[in-house]
Amino acid sequence: MSASVRRRLPPPKHPDDSLVPNEGVHPHSHRRNVRFCHPGYPDHSNTMLILPALDPLDHDTRETPLQPSDTQRFGMHHETARVACAILANSRFDGYLSKNKKPEIDPPFIDPDTLLLGDKYYFHVPGFTDASSLPYPVVPSFEHFRFPHAKLPPSWLASTLSIPDKDDLPRAATFDSTVLARDVSCRLTASTLGTEAAHLIPRSENPWFLSNGMAQYSMRPSLPATASTDDTANTLLLSSNIHSTFDQRRFAITPKWGRWVIHALSGTPTEELVAVYHNVELQPLTGLAVEYIFARFAWSVGVQASFLSTGAPRWLSVVEAEGLVTKEISMDHMSTYAPKLFGLKSRSQSPRKRSRDDRPADEDEVVGEEAEGDSTDEDDSTWDLRGRPRRAGLP
Repeated sequence: MSASVRRRLPPPKHPDDSLVPNEGVHPHSHRRNVRFCHPGYPDHSNTMLILPALDPLDHDTRETPLQPSDTQRFGMHHETARVACAILANSRFDGYLSKNKKPEIDPPFIDPDTLLLGDKYYFHVPGFTDASSLPYPVVPSFEHFRFPHAKLPPSWLASTLSIPDKDDLPRAATFDSTVLARDVSCRLTASTLGTEAAHLIPRSENPWFLSNGMAQYSMRPSLPATASTDDTANTLLLSSNIHSTFDQRRFAITPKWGRWVIHALSGTPTEELVAVYHNVELQPLTGLAVEYIFARFAWSVGVQASFLSTGAPRWLSVVEAEGLVTKEISMDHMSTYAPKLFGLKSRSQSPRKRSRDDRPADEDEVVGEEAEGDSTDEDDSTWDLRGRPRRAGLP
């Protein structure tokens, strides 16, 4: 090889390789999904959420002691799953996970950072545990999610998660250049190439942003109503490929073990997203609102499509003209509250000119060292209803 030609780069990998299966182990042998179910409905149609088990096991993070013969290598972070279920249950953060469908009189304490090893758990909500009570309501889409002001889970408010402000930023000409000056590099990869200003709450969710009073967490709460999400507290710098994956709801930012990390919402331990980025701590964050990170987490997780399309009525928590109400919705009217499931536009959408979020990626503005700009945020005001085919015969 010529002395002036450098060798080809290997595929991306993380230095510790902790998620990569041992040599000789079939890559699919560690693929496992965890089902989170509603105890108020029959078992054949009560799966609210399915998440992949991607957190590597060790002696300190299991709900049961490690046995010498144990070949299971991955679990699901307890608090991440519990908070996701609580969001679907209308922010009932007092709820708990159990392997038992019947509620427990005195639920055992489970450390938030423990890893769940089972394939199926029930999410129980206090006040809906009596056999004669109605099923607790579920939020069918992000449009109907009401932000829990001043009621975030304690796990999201730990002192180690505090995000400092950035007060010494130079005066910048544009919103994007302000974000670039503050973050400098991608907050995940530390790369300076192809970086973009990525919204936490997408621009397409501006109506939700306004109706939920989210401007109170902004650096500039006086922004015009039509541009409320264009605030630096709602934006971080990401490489373009990471940004597009973020907007596909394939990963979220969440607290785990007292740090802000990436949590993959899809994939297997051998896929690049998981093998390279899952559980990776973010670069130092400044100037972001924790409330916007939480809203993004809520936007990223969504009720399982099959839960709303069984043909049976469901008790839902929905936003009506008079406010948030709980009502039983028949299958005939389900499309009104979960339009994406039925291939329809959200009722909050209206004809308008294409915003910058609607443009192809090659129309983005240049804000930094290469084609840096704000890539296309998804133009949909409903949750990404998870309808992945379920594998037959869960272990």
